[in-house]
Amino acid sequence: MRDERPTLVDVGPDALDFWLGTWTATWRGGGGTNTITRELDDRVVVERFEAGPPDPWSGMSVSVHDATKDLWHQTWVDSNGSYWHFVGSRTEEGTIFATPGPVDEDRLVKRMVFSDVEDDSFHWRWESSTDGTTWIERWAIDYRRARTSSHDEGASLAHRRLRR
Repeated sequence: MRDERPTLVDVGPDALDFWLGTWTATWRGGGGTNTITRELDDRVVVERFEAGPPDPWSGMSVSVHDATKDLWHQTWVDSNGSYWHFVGSRTEEGTIFATPGPVDEDRLVKRMVFSDVEDDSFHWRWESSTDGTTWIERWAIDYRRARTSSHDEGASLAHRRLRR
């Protein structure tokens, strides 16, 4: 369990460039793939997630930077019928997308945290909270970049430029 109110840092329109490309995702008891692209004049980041057996399902998100507030907005939908709206920011802990308030029947605030970002890997956590301050990890995924196309290589190079 984590108890914190992170300090926000600048997020900017290129904040999700580290995520672009095709990724192999592994977690306890399963795995899948996640492909992230920029579309619509490079203003929208589109995610297409596929979980493999033993419990296959699919999901997708669209994320857009709000320059007036220096935040990201993301909408997530999936084959289980889930729909969530997230607001994204960056803290010393990593890039975080959280629901603005409690959602679903369980009335919990939900968030995802991207951390330990490197050129070809990162860690992702799905967490929930009753109060938006104390977080319980529900799912953790380790991502490794899949070398499947020149786009992936370009995304890695773009990320290296941003880290300089």
